[in-house]
Amino acid sequence: MLKERLAYAIVCGAMVITIILALMLGTQFYSLPQLWQALMGQRPAILATIMTFRLPRILAAMVAGGMLATAGAISQAVFRNRLADPTILGVTSAGEFLMLVGGMVLPVFGFQKQLLALIGGLLAFALLANRKTMRQPYQLIIVGVALNFTFMALTQLFTKNIDVSSSLSFNGITWSAVTTLLITGILGLVVALLMAPWANDLKLPDEQLSSIGIPVTAIRLGLLALVVYLSADVTSVVGTIAFIGIIVPNVARYFVGHDYQTILPFSMLSGAWLLLVVDTIGRLVVLPSEISAATIMAVLGGPFLIVLVQRGGAHGIKAG
Repeated sequence: MLKERLAYAIVCGAMVITIILALMLGTQFYSLPQLWQALMGQRPAILATIMTFRLPRILAAMVAGGMLATAGAISQAVFRNRLADPTILGVTSAGEFLMLVGGMVLPVFGFQKQLLALIGGLLAFALLANRKTMRQPYQLIIVGVALNFTFMALTQLFTKNIDVSSSLSFNGITWSAVTTLLITGILGLVVALLMAPWANDLKLPDEQLSSIGIPVTAIRLGLLALVVYLSADVTSVVGTIAFIGIIVPNVARYFVGHDYQTILPFSMLSGAWLLLVVDTIGRLVVLPSEISAATIMAVLGGPFLIVLVQRGGAHGIKAG
């Protein structure tokens, strides 16, 4: 219990510090007194920069990070596999592909990107989720990676090797997009907390759950629908950002144990902090240009995944 409380305190403290640094740092540095003066209305130019560019980007990164980490944790519960994550299983790349195709052939309508990304995610899970892959961790990853590359290749084919995802990022994100992400994201995260006991139920064998009257299939489908909703929502606003859903829940298990009622809230906070850190670093390292959060997460996540597999062995990557 003490370890858990300390972990929460560290993450919350780190998040507050990172938010302040993200407000201060950029193409132009603002000191703490300047930030305070801006908030008090004495520096309108600084306040305009913060409110127009930095604050919406900070909020978007935090919400998206929390959603992706939560989606990853729930995926691992559903598949009973610590390597499961919607971004490397083809869910988000399928969403991007459907967004592209739908944008070409359909008239513009409200929440178009969110709906198309959701349909793409459901399509990927329909192709991926079957009894055989769900019981074979390595087969799940192989099939998921194959789906991911297939949808990425289709996207490149339709765009003649032009990376359309460059328009989906934290750079230049608007308050309109942030507001949508906040509303839909917070709704999804609240539902995830309410469904945490379901994730705990899936630790037991399906036969045992069925014998005591628990609807295993309904629970699994409900959690998968939530995973697709969370990941598709992020994809529709900022594109695909991989590995957060693998890194954060596995680190969370070390600090707060294996109860999903503690893993999920800790993953939300940790994912929000991690993506904010990554995005802040990305916009500072090559000023006045920047490196996308997706690129930095790929650099961090690849080695983490390799180490996780090597240490886990053939059976040690099952989620508990």
